[in-house]
Order: sequence, then C-alpha cells, then structure tokens
Amino acid sequence: MTTNHHAHTRFSDGVGEPAEYVEHALAAGFTAYGFSDHAPIPAGDIGSMKLHELATYGAEIDRLRRVFAGRIDLYKSLEVDYIPGVMNVDSPHIKAARLDYTVGAVHYVDYLGKGEPWSFQRPNPVFERGIATIFANDSRRMVERYYALVREMVENYPPDVVAHLDRIKKRNVNGRYWDEHAGWYVAAVEETLDAIAGAGLIMEVNTRGIYLGEIADTYPSNWIVRRAVERGIRLQVNSDAHRPQHVAGGFREAYTGLRALGVEAVWQYAGDSFQPAEILLTSPS
Repeated sequence: MTTNHHAHTRFSDGVGEPAEYVEHALAAGFTAYGFSDHAPIPAGDIGSMKLHELATYGAEIDRLRRVFAGRIDLYKSLEVDYIPGVMNVDSPHIKAARLDYTVGAVHYVDYLGKGEPWSFQRPNPVFERGIATIFANDSRRMVERYYALVREMVENYPPDVVAHLDRIKKRNVNGRYWDEHAGWYVAAVEETLDAIAGAGLIMEVNTRGIYLGEIADTYPSNWIVRRAVERGIRLQVNSDAHRPQHVAGGFREAYTGLRALGVEAVWQYAGDSFQPAEILLTSPS
C-alpha cells in the first residue's frame, strides 16, 4: 500500500490542489504517488481539462517534485480517453506532455444527436437516452460495444495501465439493465482480458466504488480480477481519487481481496519502469 497511480485534481474533475493530494499521500505512508488527471479532448473541447492548461498541469507536478524531493516520489500521468478517430495515447498533445506512464480508459461510447459523444457515466435521463437512441434500447449491444472499444484501445493504442475495466456497470445497480453473469457478458469480459494479457498491459483494481458507496466491489469485480490472475495479468490497486482524503480509499479491502486470490505483488512505477512490489498487510492498530 505504498502508492496510488490514478487520481484527479482541480485540473480536471477533482477537488483540491495537487499539493493537497501529496500531503494526504504522505500521511497515508506512501513512498510514491502518480497524478493522472483526465487528458484534454481537443475535438469539441469535451474534456474536463482544457488543452491550454496541460502545460500548467505538467509544470505544477514538476514543481512539487522539487518541493517534496526526498520525501515522496511523484509521477506525471494522464487518464487518456480512447475515442476512435479523435484521441488516444499516441495523440500529439499526449506525446508532448512527456508523461511517466499512461492510464487508458473508455468513457464515451459512440454519439448522440449532433455529434455529441455519449458518456455512459452520466445519470438519467442521459444514460437511458444513449441506450435508446444509439442502441435501440438494447443494453447488450451497448455493453458489447463498450468492451469492443476497450479491446481496440488495448490492441491498437495500448496504454501502460487499463483503468476500471468494467466501469460500464456503474449504472447497472442490482442488474437493472443487464445480467452481469449472463454468458454473453462473461464472454465479452473474457475476450477483453485476453486482449489485455496478449498486450502485456497492467490492469488496475479501482477502489472508487467502495469508498463512495457506489458498489460493494471494485472496478472490475472480484470474479473478473480472479480471471485476470489466471491469465497472469499484472495488477495494481488505485483509488481514482477526486478528493485528497480519498487517496487510499478502499485500499485495505482491495489488497485483502488480492491476497485471498493468491496475489503476492502489485506493479508499481519506479522511476523508469513498473516493478513488482510485495503486498504486505498489517493488522489495524
């Protein structure tokens, strides 16, 4: 539990200055911390970070590296959306940002009317409007399209870390829209895990759903993590914090779950590459 590779600040959709996150990371006993605000999406300016702020974001992380030198290692990343024909980890502004590593995600699945990208994370009525207008009220088509986009990202524009693999389930509380244990759903997940394994990427175990009370499990679910372990996929635990006090939220539950699956180490960025770090659990004081 010595680092977090995925978190947001006021530069995108988080709350608080980057320095506040570092202070909370130090209080949690972290030896390293990675910033990964949402990358700007230039087309239509739909991203939560403006393109003109990207240089300021990078400069602030560089400044904090100097301020906190010797106390904690700080790393510069972005959560990069994969939007076909619009943006990926190879986009010029992403390459120019000189990142330590990239976190890749799919948040937008095709388009509503007038070319508006549809985010499945939006609450109703937007969520249901997307299913109705894009996928003719067929939730299965929507979900399978999501996983197909994740596979496209993994195979054609691979990030270092794949974020919250089954985030598509966020609005599917109590199976309202589809059965997450249906054969077609399991097949879509396993095909995507095969792609991640084939590309040799790291998959995060994202704790955001736990500490926010969205779900009682991680993103992805424990059964998916188990199948990832069976494939030898490298893992890391991230909180996807949007507030400083959440930098280690849900970590104990996630790490305990990994140890129960026989996972002995996670993969931590260490200056120029990802290295295994042993999971050491201690009893609460």
